[in-house]
Amino acid sequence: MDSVENKANYAKAKELATSLLSKVLLKEPPVIAQELAEFCGLRVVYLNFATIKPEYAGISGFINPNTNTLYINSVESSVRKNFTIAHELGHYLLGHTTSPEYGNLLYRRPLEEQDDPIIEQEANCFAANLLVPETFLKNILKKYPFATNRELSDIFGVSETMIRFRRNFLGV
Repeated sequence: MDSVENKANYAKAKELATSLLSKVLLKEPPVIAQELAEFCGLRVVYLNFATIKPEYAGISGFINPNTNTLYINSVESSVRKNFTIAHELGHYLLGHTTSPEYGNLLYRRPLEEQDDPIIEQEANCFAANLLVPETFLKNILKKYPFATNRELSDIFGVSETMIRFRRNFLGV
């Protein structure tokens, strides 16, 4: 990432997510982020980070760029793991893992947090567009117009928070 940029490049993050889904010919939910990470050459390893050090319990995941290994906190919910893998895959594909800023961003932040560093905003945007692509969501809502956020979260394999976020953002 160019260090002189001071705004997140959401268009690039969305395009990378869309392109990846197209490459793997995925046309409907759910999107299994681990499969896509492995398709992109990352090895996914699950660990209970708290057993390494108690203060690591709040870390959801990170990539070791030297080994192309993505470490995921094994004690988190399946939807959280899916989001974390998608988020970290975003960092990887957006080139963030070579940035010194990446190493300082291990602790979880709420999705809605507005003051996230640019690379976090971009990785969140990538994950949102990868796991709940606009076309997938609109197609499901056409088919099931009265689907609740809980039902949509089950269909997409994401949290209700992610569905609320995407519906609000997309105006659907």
